[in-house]
Amino acid sequence: MIEFWSNQPSVNRLAFISDLHLFSNRCNADEHHDLIDQAIADADLCVWGGDLFDFRWSRLQNETESVRTALEWLENWYIHYPTTQFVFLDGNHDAHRVFSEALAEWAQKRDRFTCGLDCIRVHDTLLLHGDVIEGKGDLDRFSDYRIRWQNKPTASQVASNIYDVAIATRMHRAAAIAAHRRRATCIRLMHWMHAQPDERTAGVRRIVFGHTHRRIRGYRLQGVEFHNGGAAIRHVPFSPIELEFEDDLLV
Repeated sequence: MIEFWSNQPSVNRLAFISDLHLFSNRCNADEHHDLIDQAIADADLCVWGGDLFDFRWSRLQNETESVRTALEWLENWYIHYPTTQFVFLDGNHDAHRVFSEALAEWAQKRDRFTCGLDCIRVHDTLLLHGDVIEGKGDLDRFSDYRIRWQNKPTASQVASNIYDVAIATRMHRAAAIAAHRRRATCIRLMHWMHAQPDERTAGVRRIVFGHTHRRIRGYRLQGVEFHNGGAAIRHVPFSPIELEFEDDLLV
């Protein structure tokens, strides 16, 4: 599940951007455009960390329009930064079967874009969407969880209206705080990491993830540092994660 990033050139600076939830009513990514743009401009590698797009709660005309718009959005960044490497990590809201197939076909024609991954390791850092915690560290449970999301239809207008009320009253933020307490979440991620092959995790000093919609800046647990950029959703803090690697890691 963990893939080593070995593409050249070497990565000195990295940007991790996740949980924009584009296409949903709750998204406020436009307000963070300049932050996102600057993070990518400063990076050798941009990791799209999952849930960039929200196919479950998309308010676009139909599935075809959602997929087309998602690819167009990725293409705009790809063209705008012609020397930057891009990696797309699946999240539960955009691990959508039709989109994943279209994305794989699109990426085949772009040599600086990699997709179809759940977790990558860059130097001493693991980067993943973070919904592995829903599988309680078990790969089969996580696979079942993702399959359920792949097959979820677009929510009805009635369901979307109810969700909008929850956002307006900030119930979503209270739910995220209750469900994803910082220490408990990091312990679950450590449990998942320790279940992976030792050769993939030995020497890991940082874990960067999304999914929980709770911003974390350098929280340390058992010698590992954790980072989460939050989410581009109304009433939720958000910022890209920007990392610079020490000279002794650059080979």
